Amino acid sequence: MQRVVVDREGMATEFLAQLQQEGRQVVTLLRSDQYEGERSFEQVGEWQPWRSNRSGQMICEVAAARFALKRPGDAISPLQVEVALIRDWRKLDVSEQADKTADVQDWQTDLAPQHQRFWEEGWQASPAPPAPTTPKLIPVITTGQGTEAVELAHTYFRRWNCQENALRDWLIPLNLDINHGYAKEQVVNSELVKRQLVVEGRHHRLEHLAQASRARLAQLEEQDRCLEEQAQANAQRRDELVVQVTQFEAAGQREEREYFPVKARHVATEWEVRQCKAKLEKHAARRQGILDKCEGYCRELRQVLRKQEDLEAQAREMYELDHAKDQIMTLFKVGLANLGMWVRDQYFGEGYHHCGWQRLLPFFKLGGWITVTASEVHLEVCAFNSRALVRDLEEVCRNVNTSGATLPDGRRLVISIGQRLGCQRDGPLARTG
Repeated sequence: MQRVVVDREGMATEFLAQLQQEGRQVVTLLRSDQYEGERSFEQVGEWQPWRSNRSGQMICEVAAARFALKRPGDAISPLQVEVALIRDWRKLDVSEQADKTADVQDWQTDLAPQHQRFWEEGWQASPAPPAPTTPKLIPVITTGQGTEAVELAHTYFRRWNCQENALRDWLIPLNLDINHGYAKEQVVNSELVKRQLVVEGRHHRLEHLAQASRARLAQLEEQDRCLEEQAQANAQRRDELVVQVTQFEAAGQREEREYFPVKARHVATEWEVRQCKAKLEKHAARRQGILDKCEGYCRELRQVLRKQEDLEAQAREMYELDHAKDQIMTLFKVGLANLGMWVRDQYFGEGYHHCGWQRLLPFFKLGGWITVTASEVHLEVCAFNSRALVRDLEEVCRNVNTSGATLPDGRRLVISIGQRLGCQRDGPLARTG
């Protein structure tokens, strides 16, 4: 065996290296945790169209590349493999660059200036723009040398058709690939509904939190307005008291009885002004914290709305199939195949032990005559025109007769060979079941 095509379970690097040293070529896939995008591969060639859909639109393209598989131990050099790098445009993944810049970018760059005031009442969130996507990468690797990228991709993806399947040789001639009918009924996509319910609940929760933040901001603004009015009144009264205190001090009347009440009111008013400023500064810090929270809620709300639209775009009609009839027919055909294989293993010669249905079909289609007695059922089958087949048929009859085969009713089965196969002028012959 010079070439092995295997799935990811054969991806142990030492296993691949050992097979390569033995002169074998292994074709398999890389695991998703072994590479990070196209930059993980070396010598990436030009992209070539590989597959198209029915309308002629390209859905997959392939390019040649190389990859170094790390081996355990720093002193061991990595295993160099050739890669058929496939880009599948039917499956899009969020690009790594978009994930890294999502937190850095301004989440309102796509909004008009009048729609960026998220802290105001009545602000409506809109879905965030879709994140940049890249086609899904499928890296097919080989330990061999000189294989074209297109040929390597074809080699891996046709592995199922090339695999030997002894049972398949029996089932396909019995038309097991035919659907015998089913009933179809439209149902709800339960998995999609679950995701939509989770996203919808998160949507309502974020809207509630954002609205609560706006309400707290409005309360703080109202309190700040009252504090500013109070501070202005206190500052005006303080200025008036300062003038009076200055007059007393300029006249040298600090020991006068009227001076002390004025000075006390001045000190109290000054303290009230400072208290108002301290409260305003404290409210400013609280307002900034609430504003940051509100911004976080609104930013996440836009992401949730984007996810809702993505889920709606992914929605597909789901149907429930009632294929009981097809399953029953499949059981009958599998039972018939098992019966045929049992007859082959029990009564046919060694040359037929690994044959398929097609080779045994001429024996099962032989005509003949049935004679029934009280103790046995005698089956006389027509002979083949081929001497080799006649010898094989004689061996079958001998094995059946010597094994003492009995029918379900207890009578013994005896088989013998009669005349050769008749022509059309000989008239219709009875067929054995």
